[in-house]
Amino acid sequence: MIEISRIIDVLNYTYNLKAVIFDLDDTLFDEKEYVKSGYNAVAKELTQVDNCKDKLLQAFKKGKPAIDTVLYEEEIFEAKLKERCLRIYREHMPTIHLSNETVRTLEVLSGSDIKLGLITDGRPEGQRAKIKSLQLENFFSKEHIVITDELGGINFRKPNPRAFCLLQEKFNVQFNEMVYVADNIEKDFIAPNKLGMKSIWYKNKNGLYYKKSFMDNYNKWC
Repeated sequence: MIEISRIIDVLNYTYNLKAVIFDLDDTLFDEKEYVKSGYNAVAKELTQVDNCKDKLLQAFKKGKPAIDTVLYEEEIFEAKLKERCLRIYREHMPTIHLSNETVRTLEVLSGSDIKLGLITDGRPEGQRAKIKSLQLENFFSKEHIVITDELGGINFRKPNPRAFCLLQEKFNVQFNEMVYVADNIEKDFIAPNKLGMKSIWYKNKNGLYYKKSFMDNYNKWC
């Protein structure tokens, strides 16, 4: 496995490769931006809560289910209100961006003979909104963007190999001619390694889900 600390360093390891597949969250963009954007959208709904966005972020930073925590602390918790806030968070059009390094990386790769793919876990509505906001279809063909839940539910999330096999079939290349670039050492590379793909671990120190337990809780809450 290759380890990098800057996403643009991917360009140093694409020799003899025919396809590069990227993860999305905390690999192509900063997931913290999405969280802040989501809580800003929720805060617009909870106008009765002073400094709502800050309170949501503080609860989140403490590892708590932010929406539940704020609703309970403000003594306004109702199941319907919670569900409405969750729906707003999940379905909002986020204010997020690609870094200059990420844009440059994708520009170079998309201008080469290398095929580009994207594999991401998560609720389709949220992931589709991220992809649209980031304008990733400027770099990735629609048929080469795979949201694993859309393959048949959460059972197709990594480390399930189906998404990787699907892109290998579409690209018509050998597995050992493909590489997966991602940030989560716990689960992202299990399937690629078993399939014989190469792996590039983006050691994103600012990544939101650096600890697996925190990531698991976040997925349950949001």
